Amino acid sequence: MTLSKRRRLRTPAVAVLAGTTFAVAVGISQGWWTALASEAIALAWAASLYRIGGKDSDIGAAVGAQGDERQELVKLRAARLCLAVVLVAIVGGCLIAAATKNPIWPFQAIAILIGIAYFYGLWLYGTDREEADGTAYEPEDHRDGF
Repeated sequence: MTLSKRRRLRTPAVAVLAGTTFAVAVGISQGWWTALASEAIALAWAASLYRIGGKDSDIGAAVGAQGDERQELVKLRAARLCLAVVLVAIVGGCLIAAATKNPIWPFQAIAILIGIAYFYGLWLYGTDREEADGTAYEPEDHRDGF
């Protein structure tokens, strides 16, 4: 199996892992027949992701982890949109929970976790850290006097 085929398996493997985790939670709370149906849906989703990852398209390159810089930019924009939707959903959940006099701390905890992850990402991928480590980006075209 080549490296590109293994990279193509990353997204479906994560989908199977997440789907199985969800199916176990559903099985514990709602019964194992419902969990079996949830697992079947997760496996079908993973199979479709594997199939999409093999196609020669922008979505196929992004799902199959075979993208170039352009697809990486598309994935960053999609992640930014996803974050915006999650934040709107958290605010909406807080408002609904408060209006129905239910606890809002789960929504607040998720918002705090997202904020911590955002600032950790700024620290981890930021230029200040690269300059402090002495590993600042240098263009590839820079040649020593040639």
